Amino acid sequence: MTAPLDQASDLLDGKLQAKVHSVRAAAWITRSALEDVLASLVRLKGLEPGHASTRTLLGCVEVLYSDDTTSVGAQAQYAWDGLTRAAHHHAYELAPTHAEVQALVDIVKRLDRLATSCP
Repeated sequence: MTAPLDQASDLLDGKLQAKVHSVRAAAWITRSALEDVLASLVRLKGLEPGHASTRTLLGCVEVLYSDDTTSVGAQAQYAWDGLTRAAHHHAYELAPTHAEVQALVDIVKRLDRLATSCP
């Protein structure tokens, strides 16, 4: 999973050039990666997510990791909400900052490390 997340980081760091909206592009890439991470987190608990929607996966992760002290479910929901706001920017809102999106990328990277860890 790290390839899309590395691509998002490279966009934010300027290592990968985008003609416009590199911060928003990084948010879109990270949001897509988070969808895969959520499915991996569900699989890590021994369940098959099938074609569940992201909303459903967020609920599953919240329940499956409810006894986890690192608040996996809350982190996933926070990242999803922030990335959704950043990706669906409206003209009357301030654009997401580099730091805001980088913080969300970092959260998704931590969740990805958890999802790919050995049980």
